[in-house]
Amino acid sequence: MRPIYLYIDKYGITRKVAVDLAYLFPHKQIRLPKWEFEEGLYLRYLPDLKDHSKIEKYFLTRDKILNEDNNFYYFAFPFKYEQVSEVSV
Repeated sequence: MRPIYLYIDKYGITRKVAVDLAYLFPHKQIRLPKWEFEEGLYLRYLPDLKDHSKIEKYFLTRDKILNEDNNFYYFAFPFKYEQVSEVSV
């Protein structure tokens, strides 16, 4: 099983933030620590698994927060694992 990363482009540098897969699979949600959230975070995904040449970005914005607690934001994960894990970095 490959890890899934969120990306952010700032100052000409792309940084990666690992997604908590242990939480993602049973809950179908991305659990992101509040201190790691920044405007511009996105997830790369394949809209069509048969066409690997087209990669789109799914931005995690404040309006997509489903829930929050003292330490985490929770976002929907509207994809299949294969749509995200097969994206070349």
